[in-house]
Order: sequence, then C-alpha cells, then structure tokens
Amino acid sequence: MPIDRTSLPTPLIAVMRAELSRRGERARAGNSGAPASAPPPSSPRSLRAEVAGLVRGVDTQDPVAMRAARRRVIRAVLLAELGSELREYSQWQPMLDTLVDSLEANEDHREAFQALIRSVT
Repeated sequence: MPIDRTSLPTPLIAVMRAELSRRGERARAGNSGAPASAPPPSSPRSLRAEVAGLVRGVDTQDPVAMRAARRRVIRAVLLAELGSELREYSQWQPMLDTLVDSLEANEDHREAFQALIRSVT
C-alpha cells in the first residue's frame, strides 16, 4: 500500500522516527559505554508473513472486520519499522488512532488495503 509523502501518516512517522532516534541516543549516552541492544530489524519476508497471519480469514466485504484488520496491520508495520519501544512513546495510541482514521477516510487507501489483503492471503 503506497503512502504519499504529502499525506498525513508520512509526516507522523518521520516525527516518530526522529523522537525514537533522540531517545536512543540519550539511552546510549546514559549507558556509559555499554553496547546498546537494539533488536534486529524485521525482514520484509517476516513482516509479510505476520501481516498474512493478521488478515487471514478477514471478510473484505465487512467494514467492521476491515477496520479491525487495518488497525492490526498498521500497528504491526509501525512496530516492525520503528521498533517495539514505540509503544513506550506517550503519543503511541493517539498516533495509531490518527493513522487508522486517516487511512479509513480515504477511498484509495481502503481499496489499496483490500488489494494488500488479497496479495498476502
């Protein structure tokens, strides 16, 4: 599902990346030389498998099921892209809600999400 650089989700993700990067730098500085233990990044293949598992059996004609699936997929992609420490960020839930609502409101994004579900299942 392509995300246009001018759409709302992309600037939010950029802000989150910058904030997490700053937090990581502060944490490394506070470790007095101890190596930072960053989790290995998710591979595209493992993310695809995770998304496929999340959307398996979703009825694409049911708007309630699609909204729930969209939320699960967005959450999984953000955590894979930005790391699980994102959940510690105070604006995590509002950001997730905003992304889900923004993508839900746009017909092109809804169609792209349906295509995504078809492509991974």
